Amino acid sequence: MAKKRVHRPEGSRPLPPPETRVPEPRPPAEPPKASLRGRFEDASMPALMWMRSLPSFLIPVVLASVLFLGLTLRATWSGYLLFLVAAFLIWMTALSWPAISNGSRFLRVVVNLAVLGLGVLKLMGRL
Repeated sequence: MAKKRVHRPEGSRPLPPPETRVPEPRPPAEPPKASLRGRFEDASMPALMWMRSLPSFLIPVVLASVLFLGLTLRATWSGYLLFLVAAFLIWMTALSWPAISNGSRFLRVVVNLAVLGLGVLKLMGRL
């Protein structure tokens, strides 16, 4: 019985028999992030993916609406609305911290402190 011929492209070598093949090394799996920063990013990922699935205009509109209500309502509890806005801004600042310049860092910290300060003044009844 004749041996079956296998077509191989020019320059290719035949494969060795299965019992002598050495498995190809797999690329190493990504090691788990052990740092606090890595765990923070990993914990934030589900919320970020959910926000990414929303229409792009929705988050800024909701954030601006909550900020507007927090500033215009006369009730002292409206300071909590400002704390909600500040918490979101602080979270976004913390996530983007390594990627932004020093000038942007300074500006974001000032804005975060201003919103927190307005929330405290609102809760104290002075605004």
